[in-house]
Amino acid sequence: MSFDSLTLHHVTDEMSHILIGGKIRHIEQANPSTFNIKIDQDKQTHWLTISAHSVHARTHLIYKPSSGQKQSYFADFLSTHLKHGKIIGIEQIGWDRILKITIQPVSDEPVQSHPKTIIIECMGRHSNIILIDDTDSRILECWKHIDETMSRYREVLPGETYDLPPQQEKIDPSALDKITFTELFHSETTWKSLFSKIDGLSPMIAKEIIARSSKSGLWEAYQQVIAFFDTKNVVPQILMDGDVPLAVSPMPLKQFPDPVSHAFDTMSEALAVYYDAITLKENIASEKHRLKQALDKQKKLHNRKEKGLQKDLERAEKSEDYRIYGELILANLHNITRGQKQVELQNYYSPELDTLTISLNPELSPSNNAQSYFKKYTKAKRGFSQIQQLIAALEAEQKVLIQYEMKLESSNTLESLQKLSAEFVENGYLKTQHKNKKQQDISEGPFRKYISKNGFHMYVGRNSESNDLLLRQIAKPRDMWLHAKQIHGSHVIIRNPENKPDIPMPTLLQAAQLAAYFSKAHHSSYVPVDYTWAKYVVKRKGNVAGYVHYTHEKTLYVDPAVPSTNKAIAQ
Repeated sequence: MSFDSLTLHHVTDEMSHILIGGKIRHIEQANPSTFNIKIDQDKQTHWLTISAHSVHARTHLIYKPSSGQKQSYFADFLSTHLKHGKIIGIEQIGWDRILKITIQPVSDEPVQSHPKTIIIECMGRHSNIILIDDTDSRILECWKHIDETMSRYREVLPGETYDLPPQQEKIDPSALDKITFTELFHSETTWKSLFSKIDGLSPMIAKEIIARSSKSGLWEAYQQVIAFFDTKNVVPQILMDGDVPLAVSPMPLKQFPDPVSHAFDTMSEALAVYYDAITLKENIASEKHRLKQALDKQKKLHNRKEKGLQKDLERAEKSEDYRIYGELILANLHNITRGQKQVELQNYYSPELDTLTISLNPELSPSNNAQSYFKKYTKAKRGFSQIQQLIAALEAEQKVLIQYEMKLESSNTLESLQKLSAEFVENGYLKTQHKNKKQQDISEGPFRKYISKNGFHMYVGRNSESNDLLLRQIAKPRDMWLHAKQIHGSHVIIRNPENKPDIPMPTLLQAAQLAAYFSKAHHSSYVPVDYTWAKYVVKRKGNVAGYVHYTHEKTLYVDPAVPSTNKAIAQ
């Protein structure tokens, strides 16, 4: 807990010197639990932040904030009642983390409006921001409504009278002398005992007293720490462990081993820098977690697809069995009659000449049963080639996911994570509400993906990095590579997972059209496109991204086009 009673004590003093007499010009929403108030005082503009965040509740002066989010009802309510009002009082309530800011509203009516007070309760998950009428302490509105079902101690609702949170029976530190202190505490005292008995002590302050007591004794350590409640002794600072902020404090902290300390002129400056660093750290962790979840989701999806394709492949591999069943039935038509559900035949295709039991459709003739198996054979044979292509495509996507995992692991700045997030949206790993489906590319992912007339999968790089990834991670030696001849453009790969000796010419022409279309010559006609096996394409060390050397090439001349018969690979 960095925003404690001691910190609020000094922030209150700073605000009193700067903001008293200032006029409220604007109130804006910073985030769901935080509001920024623009105040003009002596021809200078100041910004005050008030937050009821469950972990980072606080109030202090800040530099000019970045643009906030859409105004909430509560922000509008505060503006309606306080805009143009004059700040006439700022005080901390006792030793609590509660701040009162009293404002005299400006009214067009002859009768002056009643003063209003903003109460900021910085108390962890019980934090709240409450606007009251100062004359009768009636609650006008509050950020968090608390009824009897939420708290048995007090209700915080519009129309109710404002009461302070339940007070604990603790000792006023200003009234604690050495005799009383030594009667209550001894050398074995823990920080929890100090925290539970002395008002105004946070866990961090209590731990600081214990840390200092090892060298000077408990009473002396207590006096050292309490001395920092005097505003003349304040030393605003942030303690860091490398890039990690440990604490913000108005005094040096001995409880942390070898921290790096950064001093500031005011407590508000220290708090602003500290919470900016904390917010950035949390945003980085949150964004990293979100992207990791997206990757994990994709990996699970790919695993399910892989299992399904392997089952499909096992079924497709039985295509030869279907052909043998059909051949054996034709060879034994004279031994089979309509109505049989199965037949046992000697397998002439097996070296052992073993007997096969073949299922039959009793409603079909023996000849039609044979034709039925031949149809299954043809379908399974065709499916086998398609499944091989899909498996190859899936393997390529899995390699891309591995690359993204490595990128995510090494990304430790918000900018790099946001860039990665944009790539995830482009690749379809994350959804965005602002994407116009009519303007989407024909297929999502790190590459553009198409299926040729002959069923071959064709990949097209999106940029130089994508081109490198396509060649380095995706392409196999017997895949076909294409590129517009001596013209800047995308690499195109025709996947060939079955290692066929040739790629059909219709597929080559479609891929060449894609290479021409996604090149600097896409407005030209009769564009030369080189093609060669991927094993003859190399990227030499030191080459600029996207640049390669290749041999054994041939050239096609085509008009640039995205073939009308292609379809995007399902993600």
